[in-house]
Amino acid sequence: MEIPKIDFSGLDSTNPSTEKWNSVRPQVMHALSSEGYFEAVFPPSPPLFGETVKELFALPLETKKRNYYGPEYPFHGYIGGLPSLDGFESLAIRDAPRPNAVKMFAEQLWPEGNSNFCDIIDPVAKHLYELEKIVRRMVLESLGVTKYYESQNESLWYLFRFSEYQPPSKEEKGKIDKKLGYHAHQDTNTLSIIKQIQTDGLELKTRDGDWIVITPSPDSFIVMAGCSLRAWTNGRVHAPYHRILVGGETTRYSSILFSVPSENELLKAPEELVGENNPSLFPPFDINEFTRFCASEKGAKADDMLEAFCAEKNAKA
Repeated sequence: MEIPKIDFSGLDSTNPSTEKWNSVRPQVMHALSSEGYFEAVFPPSPPLFGETVKELFALPLETKKRNYYGPEYPFHGYIGGLPSLDGFESLAIRDAPRPNAVKMFAEQLWPEGNSNFCDIIDPVAKHLYELEKIVRRMVLESLGVTKYYESQNESLWYLFRFSEYQPPSKEEKGKIDKKLGYHAHQDTNTLSIIKQIQTDGLELKTRDGDWIVITPSPDSFIVMAGCSLRAWTNGRVHAPYHRILVGGETTRYSSILFSVPSENELLKAPEELVGENNPSLFPPFDINEFTRFCASEKGAKADDMLEAFCAEKNAKA
């Protein structure tokens, strides 16, 4: 099964009134409402950064653990050593598209800084940020709620995450063809912009329940809706389940830019998307509370994380 492939060539989030924009917008909305994902072609390609990401994970473990944003943000920095995910490590830059964020991340890992890392990674973060804004604006325009676009720009924050997934070991290869790189889940955030590096591994679950392997072109990205956008649009977009399975002998690397709702206000659909003919599907909720639920055993086992969370929340009300 081939996933939708949409060409964003020449589009600019500050110029949404072009003929090309108007032709792409319904493709975006159809893809996100029907399956929740699509492949995006968005030139010019950012600089090749695969080797830079590999060098990041080659750092000593104690150095990588410096990627830490405090006890209030336990999942925003380094992740590794998870008992159920042997061979998985991840580091992240909080608010990567903002000025100096990449520089501050580099200073976490290299006390003297690393200008070469910043020169390579900063343009990538900004390129994905621009694509995220284009997609999100098209969704709001499609729903007739463009007036919220600027306030969303001010309230959303971003996490730029790099991950490493090691292939099966020699001992495992005699028993399994592919190794679980990351368990099946739905993203909790608004939008995810994904770039696979080195090898494939991302699998998406269709509405029919089938798992499909995603193999984008070297110059394209996968755009995926998360549960926050599903809730904000009152169910008008789909947040798909996805997982990582790694086979062969090549280590998989990826980069993902997540756009995340504000932690300072409840997430709820705007009044224009709720009414007599469109009753509210989800109660207002705190994004951090939802994230904690998804990380719990109950959330991990849920057939639908958002519906399970809201059902528990309503039961407690």
